[in-house]
Amino acid sequence: MKHYAEQLRDVMMRMEDLRIEAGAIIEAAKDAKVNVRALRKVAKELITDAGKLAKLYDDEDQLDMFRAEVGIKKRKGLELEAAE
Repeated sequence: MKHYAEQLRDVMMRMEDLRIEAGAIIEAAKDAKVNVRALRKVAKELITDAGKLAKLYDDEDQLDMFRAEVGIKKRKGLELEAAE
């Protein structure tokens, strides 16, 4: 039992170190004016299985099509005004 507890402790300590490292990366990105929300999404996509990612992209394509069909941007005033 002691062996397992020590192994688990070591793993948990490495996880905490990685959380701290990830937080430092996020803070540096914020300082560089990077959109952290988008950065997190892309980082997750980098480790996502290709099949799941393809499904996600297909769903996003469908959403974009539906949004265009109902004119959501125009309805919500999000379309950029034509250059004057």
